[in-house]
Amino acid sequence: MVPNLRALLFFFVLAAPAAPMFAQGSADAHTRAGDRFYQRMAYAQAKEEYAIAAKLGAVNEHVVKRLADCSMKLGDTADGEIWYAQVVKFLNREPQDLYMYAQALKGNGKYAEAEEWMDRYLGMVQMEGAPKQSNIVDFARKFTANLDRFSVTSVSANSKMDDMGATWDGQDQVIFSSSRDTTVGVQWRSAWNDEPFLDLYTAKRQQNGDLIDPVRVPGNVNTKLHEGPCVVSPDGTLWYTRTNAAKSKNGIHRLSILHATKEGAGWHGEDPFLYNNPECSVGHPAISADGKWFFFVSDMPGGYGGTDIYVCQDQGGQWGEPHNLGPGINTQWNELFPYMAADGTLYFSSSGLPGLGGLDVFAAKRGPKGDFPFAVNVGAPVNGPKDDFAFVIDKANATGYFSSDRPGGRGGDDIYAFVMHYPLEQRFLCTGTVIDDENAQPVADAEVSLLNEDGTVQETARSDKDGRYAFPVEEDKVYAVRARMAGHYDGLVHLSTEDIGQKQIVARDVHLIPDAGVWLRGAVKYKDKLGFVEGVKVSVVNLTSFFSEVHSTDAGGDFIFRMQPNEQFEVLLDKPGYFSISVPVNTAGMKRGVIELGDVQELALEPMEIGRVIPLKFVVWPDGGKALTPTAKAALDQLADRMQVNPSLDIEVGVHADTRQAAEAAMRITQERAKALDAYLRSKGVAKERLSVKAYGSTKPLNPCGPGVQCTDAQNAANERVEYMVTGVAGS
Repeated sequence: MVPNLRALLFFFVLAAPAAPMFAQGSADAHTRAGDRFYQRMAYAQAKEEYAIAAKLGAVNEHVVKRLADCSMKLGDTADGEIWYAQVVKFLNREPQDLYMYAQALKGNGKYAEAEEWMDRYLGMVQMEGAPKQSNIVDFARKFTANLDRFSVTSVSANSKMDDMGATWDGQDQVIFSSSRDTTVGVQWRSAWNDEPFLDLYTAKRQQNGDLIDPVRVPGNVNTKLHEGPCVVSPDGTLWYTRTNAAKSKNGIHRLSILHATKEGAGWHGEDPFLYNNPECSVGHPAISADGKWFFFVSDMPGGYGGTDIYVCQDQGGQWGEPHNLGPGINTQWNELFPYMAADGTLYFSSSGLPGLGGLDVFAAKRGPKGDFPFAVNVGAPVNGPKDDFAFVIDKANATGYFSSDRPGGRGGDDIYAFVMHYPLEQRFLCTGTVIDDENAQPVADAEVSLLNEDGTVQETARSDKDGRYAFPVEEDKVYAVRARMAGHYDGLVHLSTEDIGQKQIVARDVHLIPDAGVWLRGAVKYKDKLGFVEGVKVSVVNLTSFFSEVHSTDAGGDFIFRMQPNEQFEVLLDKPGYFSISVPVNTAGMKRGVIELGDVQELALEPMEIGRVIPLKFVVWPDGGKALTPTAKAALDQLADRMQVNPSLDIEVGVHADTRQAAEAAMRITQERAKALDAYLRSKGVAKERLSVKAYGSTKPLNPCGPGVQCTDAQNAANERVEYMVTGVAGS
């Protein structure tokens, strides 16, 4: 079940109890009744009507899709799995149907099946920046690896109805939300799930963490509307969520945040939060221990999708403008129930970040820029396949509460107490599957090793029965994974972890090829930053037959080709926005083996940007002369090769002198040097129309050196330089 407040989709319609509908009349009549309830977002009643229609024979695409959708909106993943299993068989199924089927399977703990369908979904949508693999199985293993971190127990205050969202009210009691009171006055219900509305209750906290003696919060904060969740601020103010009595323009009862003060034994007041908006929901307040930061959840326009978490800063007695917490926290799905612990850790729940199913609890710490760059799943047993949310922890970071609709509770959502025995830590993983390319099957019991940037083995393991492996890795590092199996060449793939903070897992499958024939492989990296380059066009051209074969590098910059023996080849690496690279390869005398192209030449792509200055560091002028040294010629050879491999580029070479000479002398010597450079580059086949060599004298120093300025030898040397830049690209 997904209670309306927990889902925080904020689609409320106040509804009195509805009379039961009976299975009479035609299937079409019940389908139309279901449609009316569905349009009102009365999903419990809509599902009942669609189910009757299905029993009467209307097992058509419309009814089945609606039954699947209603089931998931109500948190019934068991029924959701049943109905979505039929939906995904329809010829005109949509990507979202595959996604929801995967979510239903994950909510039922069927992680391998969920991964299969989620990967199919990712293959269909191909969103920019989205992962190509969901890695649900690996995430499940990761999040269930430390079951001893938490001890979890149910509390005595739970009822057969919904109980959730415990928050601190001093050291000895908590306030929480419950729908337990179904006997007082007219019973108001949510159309979403036909459940009674929530009110705020208080309970006494015992030394062992148990909660006892729950009673309705005294005062006037409870009404016939929906109250909760809430937070008690450091100054003793109660900030709480309530359903708006008035509808928005589209007929929905949104949520607002109100606040009350303690008067005697009760809470009184319904003063509105500054940023309430009748056209969007604002709820789930949380306040930092120092009272400076106010967090809340909203579906206001401009977010990342679903519901996002926002924060306001105290501006001397008034909350400043809300700011979205950004992509380290918020996703296109729902982020809910923020809570900031005394140590500044932000806990919240999300259905969009990698988890074990439904809502999972996450923790995030502020980064050096004041943002929250990524979040850590707190893992099992707090999280599980169902919804887990509303996590709060005491000042000692040892005990607290969370809510869940996991099996085994008293009914609906329940509150659970926990003890955290050791701190959370972010563990990054490299995972994947070892695959035999002969039969495209996973390889069990293969030797798999993790290598660092220098090729040193960091760790070795065996692939499991499904061919999977996993290694812990560190942030901002370069690695390779090697797999070995008898009768095959070693498999090798590369990875870097510069952006693993949000992803948590880097997945690389390792393919093993039979140890026959000659193979060429390599990994293309960036020249000026960490990481490997995906999508590089790699062309292998046979210089005898001029037959060419083309592949693109994968996410690890890797490529591999089968080569003919006793031939000469040219390998071209090309990607828009980068200088192309050419590498000669010769297989003469080879009958079998693997050529590592990176051992022949560094495979590092350098950005190509018009006007960007690139220094020729090894072109220097000993004793102030104009003759080219062997080292300078070697550097110019590389520039000439670059121009040959990139025939569309026009280049300007600039020659500069330091400022110790008179301006006329500096210009004269740079002109003589420019002539020497121009003559040498033309001797290497660089066309006249593509090359301009200019003398600048001392007119463009890199530092303040000049007449009357005392500079060091290093500063003067920096000004005496040769550099080049791209001035144009043919056809652009």
